[in-house]
Amino acid sequence: MIIDVHCHVGHSPDQYVPDCSVETMLRTMDNLGIDIAIGCNTYCLTLMDFKGGTEFASRIYKESKGRLRNYFYYHPDYPEECLKIMSSFEGDPAFCGVKIHPALSYTDADDEKYRPVWEYASKHDLIIQSHTWDFSNYNPKQKYSYPLKFEKYVKEYSDVKLIIAHSGGRYGGIKAAAELGKRYSNVYFDTAGDIWVNGYIEYMVQNVGSDHIMYGSDYAMMDQRLMLGVVVGADIPLQDKENILCNTARKVFAKYF
Repeated sequence: MIIDVHCHVGHSPDQYVPDCSVETMLRTMDNLGIDIAIGCNTYCLTLMDFKGGTEFASRIYKESKGRLRNYFYYHPDYPEECLKIMSSFEGDPAFCGVKIHPALSYTDADDEKYRPVWEYASKHDLIIQSHTWDFSNYNPKQKYSYPLKFEKYVKEYSDVKLIIAHSGGRYGGIKAAAELGKRYSNVYFDTAGDIWVNGYIEYMVQNVGSDHIMYGSDYAMMDQRLMLGVVVGADIPLQDKENILCNTARKVFAKYF
């Protein structure tokens, strides 16, 4: 079994994807042996159609016979609307976590605007996945998602599992993410994104352990084969590869799988 914990389904206004249909995604997953994918749909994430996007996510779960799972989306500028929608879908098996994206929201990850979603996740036993990245001169909004900015809530809400998406993104961010992971056992990591550097997986396994790392692709913005190849080709024991591709996700999402 292979589980992709970071993907996106739906059209995005700022990126060309030739075919982002559910049918094509499932066919691609079949070709690669990926059994389950968990994602935040682009209607919530980039179009801020929170209600329509959540309804779409619930529908594709049924259409895929449970293979396409979903994260709710929480935007810090619309807390009441997002939490109301999440509450209205409580108990829907399509959802197994909530996504936040400080860079897209232009809101620091440690801002008080995020407290409601951490409280909600703690109360309802939901996993939080968040975009993270290193400081970037060419993309300055990434500063809002610097990994160490999550420490405030990770420490306070130790019962909530946080998935550090992209594992920090670039050199400085990856080092910071690993530092956070060493200090807090409720911090996990995914491999999604354009992080194609020799030794990346090996570094993360050495510093945080494969039992805290999960395969993610960033499909459809990225090809699922890319990070799959990075994991499979890493110079790590087979057991670590099995953890990253499946076992860690099954542990983190145990109540859903």
